[in-house]
Amino acid sequence: MSTGSKKLVTVGRDFTCSVWSGNQLVTGLNWHETLPQIAEKSYRYMACRFGNCEDEKDALRLYTVQIPHKRDKKPPPCYITKWDGKIFLPMLTSPCGTEVISSLALSDSGKFLGLGTVTGSVAVYTTVSLQKLYYVHESHGIVVTDVVFLPDLLKGQNIKRSNKTALLSVSVDSRCQVHTVTKERPIPVWLFFCGLMFVGVLLILQYLFPVLL
Repeated sequence: MSTGSKKLVTVGRDFTCSVWSGNQLVTGLNWHETLPQIAEKSYRYMACRFGNCEDEKDALRLYTVQIPHKRDKKPPPCYITKWDGKIFLPMLTSPCGTEVISSLALSDSGKFLGLGTVTGSVAVYTTVSLQKLYYVHESHGIVVTDVVFLPDLLKGQNIKRSNKTALLSVSVDSRCQVHTVTKERPIPVWLFFCGLMFVGVLLILQYLFPVLL
């Protein structure tokens, strides 16, 4: 539910994703607008979450996950769709693997999206481009029943530390796991200058001894 716009979005096994205001149906969403080549009713909505937008403070985003309605020997991919949370138009759709999604979470900041699968795998995506940042194949032995991000408040900092974010996952295997997305480490200045010196030496040697190089 969106607290700002007082809208409620529901998904069901009947292939629909509906936007409500009070007890009134506002509109139905159609993720196929981003991928019209996909046959109607070949996918159903599994979950939906509202989230903040990092770049625009007043903006709102809605994220939905679509899974195949039928399982084939060669499973088709599942999809994530990002929507404008105020006018409910699809902005981006991206495949998220062939493992059937069982749980969905969104970080407090709206930067990260977490997924759990029926086969026990866990993944974290960036909400900007819907690209995968983290993935552990069959981290649990069976279906992941829920995933949740640690809050961005101080209480979660001991686990998060220098990581971008941390995700908790629980499963039917009675285990709770912590998954962290590490920050990219910048190239040390000394290593950068060593590289420049190496290239400079090669250029000097090539100038002085062109036959050898």
